[in-house]
Amino acid sequence: MELYTRFRGIMIKVRFVLVFCILSLISSCVDPFEIETENFENILVINATITNELKTQEVLLTRTFKFEDDGPQSETGATVRIIDDANFEYTFEESDSGVYRSTQEFAATSGRTYRMSIQTADGRSYISDVVTLPQETSIDNVYPQRVSNDDGVEGLGIFVDTFDPTGNSQYYRYEFEETYRIVAPLWYQFDLVVTDRTEDFFVFGVEDRSEDGTVCFKTEVSNNINIANTTFLEEDRITGLQVNFMPANDIRIADRYSILVRQYVQSRDANGFYEILSSFSESESLFSQIQPGFITGNIVSETNPDEKVLGFFDVSSVSEQRIFVNRNDFLADLPVFELDCELVVPEQGLDDLITFHQRVEGFINSSAVSYFPNAPIQIDQPINVFSFIPRVCGDCRVIGKVSVPDFWVD
Repeated sequence: MELYTRFRGIMIKVRFVLVFCILSLISSCVDPFEIETENFENILVINATITNELKTQEVLLTRTFKFEDDGPQSETGATVRIIDDANFEYTFEESDSGVYRSTQEFAATSGRTYRMSIQTADGRSYISDVVTLPQETSIDNVYPQRVSNDDGVEGLGIFVDTFDPTGNSQYYRYEFEETYRIVAPLWYQFDLVVTDRTEDFFVFGVEDRSEDGTVCFKTEVSNNINIANTTFLEEDRITGLQVNFMPANDIRIADRYSILVRQYVQSRDANGFYEILSSFSESESLFSQIQPGFITGNIVSETNPDEKVLGFFDVSSVSEQRIFVNRNDFLADLPVFELDCELVVPEQGLDDLITFHQRVEGFINSSAVSYFPNAPIQIDQPINVFSFIPRVCGDCRVIGKVSVPDFWVD
């Protein structure tokens, strides 16, 4: 689902920026009103990148959506095929709503050409241009470096170096997947529970938590567009391209961090498509004199030549590299991310005992807090120490998962 998550994030970012700018312009209005889309066009959106990796390839089909909608609607029930110049056909099946995966693993190979064909459930037919696999070029180096961003904020930058001595690659796109370790600062091994109750009072005790929530891991995929080209340089070399930045007080770099950077060598046409898509998603370009207009890709409707189609069928060679970073190796002297872990103590006040105990039970059942005694307790005795902390402070499972990723190295 990485493909779906990444592309959906880009589309939502575009929509959010547009809505934010519109709201900024009307913020001085006295009477608020609901924004509704006018002249909406229901356009098929296609995201398809086939690579030289031997794997189950993916194609994502959705529809454009209105500002007031929650997100894109999946295009279901379609027939997706990729045909090479030897007339070999790779078929795709819908595994999740709008996500189509190849029925067999395959890799794009040098010297072959590929074309994508789509038939939707309503009988419409779409075809892409013929594309070929670009030059295969490996990442030379992925490395961290302490830097400051344009606002003067210090943090950790992730940089990439690459070089193609043949000079044939030229157009690059970068994506990344980052995983970070989270340590709950106030983990407590017991939960407060109601062990008995009568009409007049509750009896409280503790029980072991079912799972250790001390250390967790969180994985996120990039949803920004990061492209580069070397056509204006003397050689096909990229040095010190920053693909990610984290302020020193970001939770991602609070302990140990890992990033997997993927480099796509793509065609000039694909580079142009993503360049326009990137400019469209940036707020500063929205009200500039030159508007990008409709983003034309390399896919057209065979059923209706006048129908607009948003998307690009790309065949790319891929190289990837993973690194690990310990915070103290780069940012030990800078402010670190800290949770607000203020103790929450329910007070009885004017409540009678049963009402107070019901309030305590409400804290126990709440997903927002976690039991953390502010005084010693006897495990085998009824408990009368009632204090809580925000759940995220005592249970890292609020943010991530306790299972250690297969690739993780300490």
